[in-house]
Amino acid sequence: MKQRLRKWQIWLLNKRVLEKDFKNYLKDKIIRKITPNSRLVKVHLDKAFHNLDFANFTLKNQDKINKRLEEETYFDWVIIISYYAMYHSAMALLYKLGYKTNNHLATICVLCKECLGKTLERHDIEKLSRIFELSEEEIKEIGRAKERRERASYSGSISFEKHLAEMTIEDARRFINKVADILE
Repeated sequence: MKQRLRKWQIWLLNKRVLEKDFKNYLKDKIIRKITPNSRLVKVHLDKAFHNLDFANFTLKNQDKINKRLEEETYFDWVIIISYYAMYHSAMALLYKLGYKTNNHLATICVLCKECLGKTLERHDIEKLSRIFELSEEEIKEIGRAKERRERASYSGSISFEKHLAEMTIEDARRFINKVADILE
C-alpha cells in the first residue's frame, strides 16, 4: 500500500502547490508578513538551545527519572522536546525573514517558500545574508520530526523506541546549528 505524501513533502516536489498554499495561508492570515524582529530572533533561538539541552538531559537520564512502571521510558518526551527545539529555531528564522505564523505546518510552508535554495539578487543577499540556505534535507528533517512529535504526543503508548528519540535529537541538533549559523 502506497503511503500518502504529507503536505510538506508535496511542497518539496511541487512549487505550484507550495505557491498556492502559501498565498492561501497569507490570505487567511495564518502567515503574516511583519517587520523583522531581532529581539524575537534571539528569544526563539535561545529557546531552541534551551529545549535541545533539556532533550539531551532527558535522553541521558532515563534511569534517574521516577517511573510508575518498570518498562516506562520518556523517549516520547525527548522526541517532543527535540521537535519544539527545531520549531523555535524555525521561528527565529521566520522572525528574521519578517514572517509570523499561527501553526506548525504554515511555518514549514514559509521555510519551503523562502529558504529553499533560491537564486537571490545582490540586494537580497546583502540584506538577508545567508538566510536562504536551508537545504531540502533540512526541511525534511523538521517535517519528519513534526510527524514523530505528533505520534509521540497523541499515541497512547508510554514507551517509545530509543533510536527514534536519538534520531530526532540529532535532526534537531543539525537543524538548530544550521539556523544558528545562518542567523550569525
